[in-house]
Amino acid sequence: MKILTPIDDSFWWEVARRCRYATFYHTPLWRDIARRSFPGRYRDVSFGAILPSGVRVVFPLLQSERLIPLRWLYSTFENCYGGFIADGPVTDDEALRLYQQSCGHTTYTFYTTDNPFAPPLMPNVQTLLQPVYREPAYILPLAGDLKQVMKRFKHGRVTCYRSGLRQGVQVRVARSLAEYRAYYASYRDAVERWGEADDYGYPWEMFEQIYYLSQEHPEQIKTWLMLVNGQIAGGRLALYWNECASLWHGSAHRDFLRYNVMTVGDVEIMRVALEQGYRYFDFNTSSLKKGVMEYKQRFGCEQREVTMWRFQQPWLRSLQQWYWKVKKY
Repeated sequence: MKILTPIDDSFWWEVARRCRYATFYHTPLWRDIARRSFPGRYRDVSFGAILPSGVRVVFPLLQSERLIPLRWLYSTFENCYGGFIADGPVTDDEALRLYQQSCGHTTYTFYTTDNPFAPPLMPNVQTLLQPVYREPAYILPLAGDLKQVMKRFKHGRVTCYRSGLRQGVQVRVARSLAEYRAYYASYRDAVERWGEADDYGYPWEMFEQIYYLSQEHPEQIKTWLMLVNGQIAGGRLALYWNECASLWHGSAHRDFLRYNVMTVGDVEIMRVALEQGYRYFDFNTSSLKKGVMEYKQRFGCEQREVTMWRFQQPWLRSLQQWYWKVKKY
């Protein structure tokens, strides 16, 4: 196995295009969103490999910038789907070597989240890591036409969708930075409605950078707006790669909740994805928030369990355990 570090983006893009289970979160664009949104916080330490079979591999990896030499690593940003991607088969032993590359002696801790579209994490790799938590990813197969997909819906989702349409809810892609600002305002209103602190959530600068990247990559990054009487009532960020359209962020202003804007938005985004040939509509994970999970369940999604895994240097873990034991007494 030949390890490649660093890797150039052309190599990365080629592997991402040829890997059937690669998602948007495994592309250079997700790295770019992280680094542009939080300058100085992350370093790209993604690496590649060429296996003896000729199969090419990319392991997306970010390092949190810290003053000490030990590395804090994430695959991928914001605990989204991680792990390696490859343009061909990878054996269990090869997979272990790839993860060992991420968990070297300079790594203090390493976090990765299962990719629900990829083969399960190999047992020999699992012995290297510790599970942090498990939760379902909600994935809706897009088979047939919209009418067939909607047959999976539960608990009045179809009624909510049709009611919203009758009330005049419209859905389209955001066209300007000003419209992104209006969407961000709906998000901050939602944060207040949820009872969170003022500093909770994502900063405006992140949405600004997503807008700029969406202008460069309009087929991969789309912020969809829900409008009522010409007013921006909320929005959804959808990220597209290979066969999957994935929702990553969404919110609606409290003044428009009675119009079922979120349901209308999700179904309309789904309809366009279906027309464009995507096979999966990914509602993503839910941070174990009950209300969010129940909302996604009503679309009749498949629930694919994903685990967040953590590696920590054994000697550091022992040192920490000793420290807390001494501190207790």
